[in-house]
Amino acid sequence: MSNGFLNDLPDLELPARRRKKKPTDPKDQVVRYIKPRCPKCGSTNVPVYDSNHLPVRYHKCADCGHTFKSIEENYQPENET
Repeated sequence: MSNGFLNDLPDLELPARRRKKKPTDPKDQVVRYIKPRCPKCGSTNVPVYDSNHLPVRYHKCADCGHTFKSIEENYQPENET
């Protein structure tokens, strides 16, 4: 559906659009991981029972039953880059 309305626009010779950088290869990324410990008994047997509210994760110690939360530092949601 071309009616010639925009045919007389001047060519502005703008540079091509920049493309987003490709994400780096996961093998090139290094993050520090510290295994969480139960603040009550010190056990590392603390599985996550709720991670729907990132960067907060909720844990329950399998040894003593104490519940606590951990917060991930430098959290960046995937849709914000």
